[in-house]
Amino acid sequence: MAPVRTPSSQEAAATTRPLGSGTVFAMALVCAFAVANIYYNQPMIVLMASDLGVSVDFAGFITTSTQAGYTVGLALLAPLGDRFERRGLILRMIALLILALVAASIAPNFWLLLLASFFIGVLSIVAQYTIPMAAALSSPEKRGSVIGIVMAGLLTGILGARVLSGVIAEQAGWRAMFVIAAGIMVLVAGVVRFAFPRLAATSTLGYGALMRSLLPLWRQEPTLREATIVAAFSFAAFNVFWTTLTPHLASPELGYGPAVAGMFGLVGLLGALTATVAGRVADRVNPRLIVGISVAMLVLAFLMMGVSGHLIIGLVVGVIVLDIGLQGVQITSQTRIFALQPEARNRVNTLFMTAYFIGGTAGSFIGTLAWQFGGWAGVSATGTGLALVAFIIHLSGPRLFSVRS
Repeated sequence: MAPVRTPSSQEAAATTRPLGSGTVFAMALVCAFAVANIYYNQPMIVLMASDLGVSVDFAGFITTSTQAGYTVGLALLAPLGDRFERRGLILRMIALLILALVAASIAPNFWLLLLASFFIGVLSIVAQYTIPMAAALSSPEKRGSVIGIVMAGLLTGILGARVLSGVIAEQAGWRAMFVIAAGIMVLVAGVVRFAFPRLAATSTLGYGALMRSLLPLWRQEPTLREATIVAAFSFAAFNVFWTTLTPHLASPELGYGPAVAGMFGLVGLLGALTATVAGRVADRVNPRLIVGISVAMLVLAFLMMGVSGHLIIGLVVGVIVLDIGLQGVQITSQTRIFALQPEARNRVNTLFMTAYFIGGTAGSFIGTLAWQFGGWAGVSATGTGLALVAFIIHLSGPRLFSVRS
């Protein structure tokens, strides 16, 4: 069995170099635009369904395909960050991502768009090379703050993508959004080339050995298991909401178009502003306490939206609480796991984020079904249930995983 721990002289050297604010900002920017590619399609579902001749409910599986692709990329490609020089690896992934975005923009039918969306997801894992890189280059006492800033960029991309694509799709069509996204990624490649430092590999293991080392790593780290499972259920609940928001807003009860759906991303950006705060708090306060409060906020958000989701103001308040809660869960959890095995950060992140996006993909799928069969009441009940499962697992963590409180 391949050993999990390996010598890490390059990593040690990297962490002694100060990480400048300009580099941190560049990393946040790259994460924002890389992850945005997964979410551009959500406000455009209604337009894509109309253009490609499928039902809105069926077109929702475009979102699921993209999320599934991202999960596959995390599981199969993210561990390579420990094996190869990071900046060059990121640039190669961006080049392939640009091709996938162009393919989506010219897809002549639903099935080819579904396939292109899958590969957009696979190749958007650029952010998951960048976040462990930021952790490696930051000092332990500032790691939470740095991760918070980079994650603020990533979360801004998740939410801002919906704003941008909602507006562009309504004005120029959904295909134009994918063309613009490809152009943005060309610029992002330039940022990576000139702003990112080189970071040497921290492992000499071959691909097969890297993959075989994941299971021992999972077994060795109870904190990783607890943080991962709680975060996966939390993200599933989060995606139940965002996958169904556009058809809910377009329903006869509300009657809003993709621009309004996209503008909800702006509301969510208010929550993204808390990411840096969460990172700083994670450096100073018991992280399990922060996670518990954050998961409770997810439950509260769905309860509020279940009662007042027929009103825009109810949805607005619910989105803010939901986004703050999810960011508290993810940032604090990643701060915890990146402290576990410095020489295996990409593999630790692979395990965490693969399960996280399995949860997210399942949430998208379950949310689509909940909307089809239960409407908004079904969505609210499903989201509440998933968030409650995360909360119960978190409370049971010390007993289930032997994690210290």
